[in-house]
Amino acid sequence: MAEDQGARVFENSTSFQRPWGEVSSAFFDRYPNPNSKHVMTVDTIDQYVRDGKLYTTRLIQKSSKFARVAVFLKLPTKPVFVTETSVVDPREEQLWAKQENINHTKFGKCVERRWYRKENLRETILERRATITATIGALKDFAANRFGERATGSDNGLRCVLGIIEGCSRKV
Repeated sequence: MAEDQGARVFENSTSFQRPWGEVSSAFFDRYPNPNSKHVMTVDTIDQYVRDGKLYTTRLIQKSSKFARVAVFLKLPTKPVFVTETSVVDPREEQLWAKQENINHTKFGKCVERRWYRKENLRETILERRATITATIGALKDFAANRFGERATGSDNGLRCVLGIIEGCSRKV
């Protein structure tokens, strides 16, 4: 975890032992899974093909730990809404995705970028970079540490959808 002009930056790389086509398809079908119980709804807002690439915008509604703290403090609570924009390039066998919260921004913002690329016929690599900003330092630290845990859970959720984790059920 690094600092970048007052923001915390999280970067990692993950390997999926599946062909790029399977991983890129599973990306759009990754909810629900046992590691995404905080994801409440996923709605496709826009989707089109241009120059042989698939462009998609989705709205994801999530619950958050902050909402539970707000209830304790008797503050109004709202779920977290996240936009996800993605571009799939089947010719180059790459998928780029960006997620960012669009509410609670007066407290902080998380922008996550993912790049899935074919490594070889049986392996796909995910490179991730998230930038986390917050108005309160302790909140930034909490969110940054939580993001690292959630990234591992997200990767394992995709592995579940891909059938890599033996005995993993998509029922949540």
